[in-house]
Amino acid sequence: MSTVEVQILCGCCKSPAQTVANPKPQDKVTCPRCNRSDTFDNVRRIVGEHVAYETSRQLSESLSRAVRGSSVLKFTPKRAPQRSFRWIAG
Repeated sequence: MSTVEVQILCGCCKSPAQTVANPKPQDKVTCPRCNRSDTFDNVRRIVGEHVAYETSRQLSESLSRAVRGSSVLKFTPKRAPQRSFRWIAG
């Protein structure tokens, strides 16, 4: 299994989050601009939800564009409601 490093951004002001190097689950992650904070474990979970949401949305848009002019294939995407996230991947 491979790992990917992403920058964590505040979902409100899009500023890079600050935390200690090699954070443990209970360490705090803080936005320096708006002072939003949470534990690293919660931030990691929320960023994972954001990545899954964005991946699903982009895949749906891509498939829709790919079959747009086809008379053989039909794709009707299920539109997910617009969501906001406290923390996002940058």
